Amino acid sequence: MFLRSTLVLFLCTASGLARAQDIPENLLPAGTQVYARWDGVDAHRAAYLQTALGKMLQGDTGKFLSAVVTQLQDYSGSLLTSGQLLKGVPPARLQQIQVDATEAPKLLPLLAKHGVIIGVEVRSLEPPAAQLMLIVPDAGPTAAPLFGTLHLLTSLADIDAKELKVAGRAVHYLNMGPVHASWWVEGKHAVISVGTDQPDAAIRRMLDATKHLPENPLFKRVQGFNGFETGARAFVDVAALVRIAKSRSKEVSKLITDVGLDDLKSWTFYSGFAGAAERTLSELEAPQPRRGLLLALSSKPFRLAELPPIPPDALSWSATNFDPGLFYDASLKVAESVVALFSPDSAPHVKDYLKLADNFLGINLRDDLLGALGSRFVQYTASAEGPFVFGQTYLFKVKDAKKLTAALEQLAKTLGKLVNVEVRVRKGAYQGVQTYEVHVRQQGFLFVPTFAIHEDWIALSYFPQAVHGFILRATKALPSWQADPRMQATLDQLPKEFVSISVSDPSPTIRQFLSLAPLIGGLVESFATEAKFDVSNVPNAYEVTQHLFPNVSVVTDDGNCFRSETRASLILPVDFGGLDTYALFASFGFLRMK
Repeated sequence: MFLRSTLVLFLCTASGLARAQDIPENLLPAGTQVYARWDGVDAHRAAYLQTALGKMLQGDTGKFLSAVVTQLQDYSGSLLTSGQLLKGVPPARLQQIQVDATEAPKLLPLLAKHGVIIGVEVRSLEPPAAQLMLIVPDAGPTAAPLFGTLHLLTSLADIDAKELKVAGRAVHYLNMGPVHASWWVEGKHAVISVGTDQPDAAIRRMLDATKHLPENPLFKRVQGFNGFETGARAFVDVAALVRIAKSRSKEVSKLITDVGLDDLKSWTFYSGFAGAAERTLSELEAPQPRRGLLLALSSKPFRLAELPPIPPDALSWSATNFDPGLFYDASLKVAESVVALFSPDSAPHVKDYLKLADNFLGINLRDDLLGALGSRFVQYTASAEGPFVFGQTYLFKVKDAKKLTAALEQLAKTLGKLVNVEVRVRKGAYQGVQTYEVHVRQQGFLFVPTFAIHEDWIALSYFPQAVHGFILRATKALPSWQADPRMQATLDQLPKEFVSISVSDPSPTIRQFLSLAPLIGGLVESFATEAKFDVSNVPNAYEVTQHLFPNVSVVTDDGNCFRSETRASLILPVDFGGLDTYALFASFGFLRMK
């Protein structure tokens, strides 16, 4: 069977190679449901260097990253060799490991030069049939760093990769039970395949396909995008994945409908550049009418002027339309469907369990608590009102202040009884506004949860001071956040009405981290002299952040799709947005050594 398949593959090789020479996406089937491509750094180097991040990496930050990467390479290389020697690895294999270890650090520069493409096709759930393809375009002749890294990983995991000849290709193959992994050079491109197909089947499917990804409508959409210079593009064919998931069973189909996934068609993503800013755009196609959890997000758009007062020094803040009552209703249906999957007889009793919970809590969770809230939610973090996450404050629009206050008081007392701890709700007044402090008599519980309702907004935080700050700003006793000229210039390029907005300033976080870095480095140097860490290489915090500015994201909803737009200087791990930030950071240290 294997020989026959190989002969068939040989017959297809010539035409397959011709297609591969065109564009690398021709190696992916037209039915690909998940696709992403990053062009690498070299293809957009001029644009990268104009961004705030690019300028930052041209200074002391780039030198520091380069030094750190060099030290990590030296340390990991020696540690790897000594570790294998202690295991008694044969000299020939140890020599190969050393060769692979030499090639592995060159992987990121390789990706920075050529970029990377990822495609996923799920054909069925029963029997499972899915394949992930990773392609490094035009890297076939220089694929040693990629394949060396894979060889190194398999060697360290004590897994033997077989070498096969499939249709004239030298294929490296890992058999991991139901999952098969293989890698080879296809024409000009380096290819990795992981999925349910064995190497001969994966290559045959790749070459025999009558249609390829360039014929896919979603691919044509992202490929034809010209709104701005992009370094990365992606799509997810949500509708196709939903159809496959619904084929699992009637119960799964109902669950998907109740969640609202039926209403989703596709998601497209673009990441690129706009002068000093990284720019991203994503669109989630979700035509009306919507069902399920999406209903909680659908509401009338708002403007900045409609938001409650935010601290002028807020590290980050966000506001979004969110209806907790509708979310509860949709979640109830989802819960019933989930229970039906595992215990069909129990599904009709889900509402009964919720009634028991309401009776225990002494409130109707849906009507008294969630039903008293409006459909807008605001969150912000201000370091002056609490260190780290303790400076967070949460604001909800309020529809019925009296009902909400009574529900929260009762909830606090009931939860105290549940954990057998004394809980007191102390009422007070601050600047003429009623405040409520929840005091928990429990050793080690350091929080004093506090809330107050003012001008149709409820403010909640871990301590009274943050709530007092909200009241002072709401009564004009303290200034509130205002867009400075640079921020206003960013906002002027974005929609004026939206269903969600988030703002975050990366500079304070980076400065705080860098202020501690010399202390940490000094400790490392004192306890591990062999590490050779030079504290003087740590860049000055202000030099690092001089080019940075706040990141802004807005989401709009035109009734057909949710559209998210971002302008950012540096997207930290807690933020979501551009792919290029992480790729540029990771590759820059290696590129400087070239």
